[in-house]
Amino acid sequence: MASKGPVEEATQAAGEAKNTNPKDPSVISSGGAVGKQFNPDGAVGQVGEKIGGPFSKDGAIGSQFDASKDGIAGQVEKAVDGPSRPATEKKN
Repeated sequence: MASKGPVEEATQAAGEAKNTNPKDPSVISSGGAVGKQFNPDGAVGQVGEKIGGPFSKDGAIGSQFDASKDGIAGQVEKAVDGPSRPATEKKN
């Protein structure tokens, strides 16, 4: 298995340490009260979709807000053990 980068390792460790559940998400995860506003259908995400180009969900900037991928939002999602990218290797 390829080595993970330092950011990926740090967010994985943070997510594993959380006593949370992706079914009951943190407010900043993609399913939480704040985080869901950044989804493409949320209040903030819709602005990027309307502008389009690099700000759309598939653009260079907008794609960083996809919580299921490795961008900024994906790292936050993993750190808070969110539903789009949970830290699945929980330590008991």
